[in-house]
Amino acid sequence: MMQITVQYMAQIKRAAGCSTESMSVPVGITLRAALRTLSHLHDDRFRTMLLDDADEPRKSLLFFVGDEHAEPERLLRDGDEVTILAPMAGG
Repeated sequence: MMQITVQYMAQIKRAAGCSTESMSVPVGITLRAALRTLSHLHDDRFRTMLLDDADEPRKSLLFFVGDEHAEPERLLRDGDEVTILAPMAGG
């Protein structure tokens, strides 16, 4: 197992009920699989904001590992910091 830290920004932060949390995940896990695991740690509101009906990460969200934009197939490493950002709309 390895440890990752997840940071939430904007609306997803409110849905998670916290700004940061740590979680243990298997070595060699993808961001997609980590997000699916994460979705089960929170309520349905959070889950529907994070994943679509096909259990895929919502395309409207932005994911970063460290300072780099990350796609769902990205492999995570021990100590990675994942940031989930729900972009703000409006004008």
